Amino acid sequence: MAPHTRQATATIEDDQDLLVPVHDHKKRHLDVRDVVEIRSSPYYDKSHWLDLKTLEEPYKVLALALQSFQPVTEKYAFDPYQEAFNISEVIELAKDYSKQLQVDFPKTTLYVIAFRSILYAEVQASAEKRQFLAKVDNDSHIEANVSGGLLKYWFGTPDDVHGQNLATCWWVSKQHAKNGGGGEAHRSGMKAVRSWFEHWQVEEYELIIEKDIASYNFNRVA
Repeated sequence: MAPHTRQATATIEDDQDLLVPVHDHKKRHLDVRDVVEIRSSPYYDKSHWLDLKTLEEPYKVLALALQSFQPVTEKYAFDPYQEAFNISEVIELAKDYSKQLQVDFPKTTLYVIAFRSILYAEVQASAEKRQFLAKVDNDSHIEANVSGGLLKYWFGTPDDVHGQNLATCWWVSKQHAKNGGGGEAHRSGMKAVRSWFEHWQVEEYELIIEKDIASYNFNRVA
């Protein structure tokens, strides 16, 4: 559908504060030494929180740093991933938290996945349908979080002109991602809403962090 025929994106409760990081490191330094549980997604309910005790030390450090993950441009759904988000700041925070926790940080790899999507105009403009999508997303995140290895989940809102959006997950490994996406809530939910998307694209990335977080490489792998 041509962009000029679209209505503005219908607003729902889940749209609130999406561009605000869980922790704004520029406003307040975070002492992470006694932190055992964090909000690792846009969801505030404790059923979505990440238990850091389930993670090995390097991944715990990265999960803590990812609390400050956020887009650096309003065009995050359109721009290349590396340019759309504050990855370098997350790495710098990981250095700080690694020192706080006295972690001997080994060479570590993360699997990152991005979902770029465009809703059909009638779905984008419907609060009822967007709320149903949010329910599917909510249930799928709880399921993925329980499966283990999900360090961060973030999503934006469809832009008014094109209906384009982006969601992203940071996982310990690709296998963890497969496990997390294989649950009933995710499979049945996506089956119910698949026809609501005009476009759906998956991008896979690998973040390789060298020992002691001396350097890192973020590359697209698929």
